[in-house]
Amino acid sequence: MLRCFCILFTAVCILACSHVNEDKGLPESSGVNLFLGKLQVPLFDSVSVQVSAEDMASIHISRNSLGENIKIEGIPEGEARRFRVKVYADAGVLVQEGEAIADIKAGESTAIPMTLNTLFGFLKLEIPLGFTNNTGVSSGKLLLANMKFDMKLENGKGVFNTRSLPLNKELYLEIELYDEDGNLLFRGEKRITLNSISQNETIQLHSAKGLVTLELTAKSEGPMQILAVLPASAHGKRIPQNYGDIFFTEIYANPASTEDDSFQYMELYNSTSDTLQLLSKYCKLARIDNGTKHDITDLTIPPMSYAVVGRNKVLNKDYSCGSFALLKTEMSLGLFCGDLAIDTLTYSNKNKGNLFPLEKGTAMQLPLENYKNRTLGSSWCFGFSPGQDASCQQ
Repeated sequence: MLRCFCILFTAVCILACSHVNEDKGLPESSGVNLFLGKLQVPLFDSVSVQVSAEDMASIHISRNSLGENIKIEGIPEGEARRFRVKVYADAGVLVQEGEAIADIKAGESTAIPMTLNTLFGFLKLEIPLGFTNNTGVSSGKLLLANMKFDMKLENGKGVFNTRSLPLNKELYLEIELYDEDGNLLFRGEKRITLNSISQNETIQLHSAKGLVTLELTAKSEGPMQILAVLPASAHGKRIPQNYGDIFFTEIYANPASTEDDSFQYMELYNSTSDTLQLLSKYCKLARIDNGTKHDITDLTIPPMSYAVVGRNKVLNKDYSCGSFALLKTEMSLGLFCGDLAIDTLTYSNKNKGNLFPLEKGTAMQLPLENYKNRTLGSSWCFGFSPGQDASCQQ
């Protein structure tokens, strides 16, 4: 949803700030620390918080970064403290605001839920081109609300990010994609209303190669996203045919559970612009050292997307690999289709010349920008984000 999301304040009254007034024998007002949790706002610039009440001077604080929680000191205890939050993006445009009222008492923690109403939205358009970019798309432009946005190439995708756009207003959207010589390959257009885009709406890109569907998808956090699937093959679906069409991007070999290894999983990434199908008994996972294998019955991975292949107790997996086990300290792992190796990975935490980040209770991940050097342990990191981009732990 673009219209709102919730944040949570925690106001903590510090008792050490209170002391007894010797003249009246009454406690003075306590100081209150206000912690503002991290916000996920598209193209975030800054956030401001104002605290006010009839019996206190207003307190105002601004931050240009939310790497750490915001701390506001000196809020006196009392009733009807009004908290106003404003979030700015796109070089100072007010994109979200909200307010809440709460009573603050010494010695108590108060959770203050607040809904931030969105005033402007952002649009993100992603076009899976594949690391080999068989479609030949080299550049592109997005025309929207009398603004032009150029495409950037990021890890096998063409990406557009817009500036702030008005909500509840019909907008004319036009997309053009070009090859390296500037020849127009694809073009599409549609009228959209930013806050009413549903997951079922589509936009059509037309080209000499046929009809392409551009899907509009709403997410609860971040900008509105558009995903364009450009078929590189005749039907846009095929079996893996080349080394690297699919490769391993996350391995969870040593679960924290002491019961069994049924929480083990592997993450696979489709690096092409086609939908890849791993068909029954043609593709398999294998231990290269001893020939142990698991025949994949049926697994489909969309372009530039992840699939989680896990054992019995892995929740939300895309495919069950049954009893196929991962070794906890070192292993030669492979994905094969027919006689072709689609990807192989030898990982170890014993080989001092090529150590991989293997540790009990933590997965190891491959950031996509390191895919060319994925055989090196230094290209991997600790993290846990099955089915999503790597989120390396510092």
